[in-house]
Amino acid sequence: MTVSPGFAGQQRRIIWLAVVFAFLGVVLLGRAAWWEVLPHEEIPTVEPPWKDKSNVIPAARGCILDATGQYLAATTVSYRVGVSPRLLDASQREALLPKLAEILSRPQEELSKTLSRTDLEYSPFEGEFSIWAAEQLRSLDGAAAFTLDSRFRRTYPDGSLAASLLGFVDDSGDGQYGLEQYYDKELRGVDGEWQGVGDAWGEQVLMSLGGYRPAGDGVDLVLTLDRNVQYVAERILQEGINENKASGGNILVLDPKTGAILAMASYPTYRPGAYGEDAWKAKSIDIFINTAVSAIYEPGSVFKVLTLAAALEAHVIRPTDTYDDRGEIIVGGQTILNSDRKAHGQTTMTQLLAYSLNVGAAHVANLLGPTRFYEIIRRFGFSEITGVDIALEVPGIMRVPGSAYWHMSDLGTNSFGQGLSATPLQVAAAYAAIANGGVLMRPYVVSELRDGNEVTRRQPVRVRRVISAEAAEQVATLAADALQKGLGKATVPGYRLAGKSGTAEIASIEGYQPKDVVASFVGFGPLPDPRFVILVKYDKPREGYWGGDVAAPEFRKMAEFLLDYYGIPPAQG
Repeated sequence: MTVSPGFAGQQRRIIWLAVVFAFLGVVLLGRAAWWEVLPHEEIPTVEPPWKDKSNVIPAARGCILDATGQYLAATTVSYRVGVSPRLLDASQREALLPKLAEILSRPQEELSKTLSRTDLEYSPFEGEFSIWAAEQLRSLDGAAAFTLDSRFRRTYPDGSLAASLLGFVDDSGDGQYGLEQYYDKELRGVDGEWQGVGDAWGEQVLMSLGGYRPAGDGVDLVLTLDRNVQYVAERILQEGINENKASGGNILVLDPKTGAILAMASYPTYRPGAYGEDAWKAKSIDIFINTAVSAIYEPGSVFKVLTLAAALEAHVIRPTDTYDDRGEIIVGGQTILNSDRKAHGQTTMTQLLAYSLNVGAAHVANLLGPTRFYEIIRRFGFSEITGVDIALEVPGIMRVPGSAYWHMSDLGTNSFGQGLSATPLQVAAAYAAIANGGVLMRPYVVSELRDGNEVTRRQPVRVRRVISAEAAEQVATLAADALQKGLGKATVPGYRLAGKSGTAEIASIEGYQPKDVVASFVGFGPLPDPRFVILVKYDKPREGYWGGDVAAPEFRKMAEFLLDYYGIPPAQG
């Protein structure tokens, strides 16, 4: 067969192309092997003018409301503001100056220097600005030159009100102390995410498919605390601090039937919205400590009511019993004296409380014996945390038989509240158990958690029965009779209240310091159906000494307010 010259040429071209492609294939395979196997220098990548972008959508922190619906802590939006002077001409800058001065509350001279810096690409204004200011800036001629960077900001509308209970939120967005720390997870919520494509300047221009996850805002807390009761408690506490020149103190108000905290006032205090500034002024972060739950003290003679309650429960005394008070008693080799250094002869249980006789309390504890005394006192919750929903609660200290440092003499001193320590809340909760017919309730401060339309209501928690209803009524009657007999500064005409004062020396490395005391009063009422428990405590008063003089009048003031506030009528007859 004869092959035409044209066909032969076409064959040569096909063969030539096959050789070229084969050569290129070998080169590419070799190059690939070189990249995969042999070491080589990294080649820098050049980012395109667009790239995938992921932005966090911050969740709004939940608010904290009091029992009446008033905001104690809220989350608002604030703005950081900056300007690009190059984007404004001279006439715009001149026209903007008076408007900016009004909106930003800055002197025109200061703003003029910023706006005239046309050599700057961007210049921020100091401080943060409100939503109102941001909206005003957006409406200005030349608004494109301004940058508004929004962020959530924690505010406390009532300043220092309930500060030690609330806590604060630090610059990192973390809750510190109080409710802000205890409920931090619930309050902070869950941040969302926005995924998409951004331009060379970082601005998002296109959302990725499925690249949006909304933020889940934090839950709101509704408290048992009543803003009005809290305000009065803080005012009375401050008045007592000033009058008695005390270094600190507490006033607590509880509902004995539920354990709900109606007020929790502490001093020193601070402003949660300016916590850094206040700590700097105080030269200490101790002002953040909620001493009602995080600091312990020796309660002193308010403990005598609990000693009598234990003895009545164990049936080693009756309300009508008497004892021979000789002015001193020896327990575990230690001599215990009455605070007045006197002997009182035949003394009733009511007189024991009314005149706050240490010898009588130690006598009753001796009748009980160590086992029964500490068993019942521990039922009241001492040496364990109450379980209140506030951060950093401590349990207190009480030595008991069998522990390394307990001595028989502790039975005598513990009977009148020395040699053991507790938090103010533990003492108030123990009195609440007596007021509640012998049943101890767990103190709590959050009544509801609101997550959108979903509401979780907290129910009161019964811890245990501490003493019988009969013993509780008996000791409440003794405390009420004693208040009428010897503690007149705590009485409210027309109402039957029960309570006891305490004056406890403060221990140090050198021993007890007689000039440094904790003066307190704890009581409840009105009988026979108590509606509230009040604890008043002052640390190191300088213008007073005894709890009956320093704290009892403030107890009366607080009780008078509560009786009026809740519309509780006086007893008939």
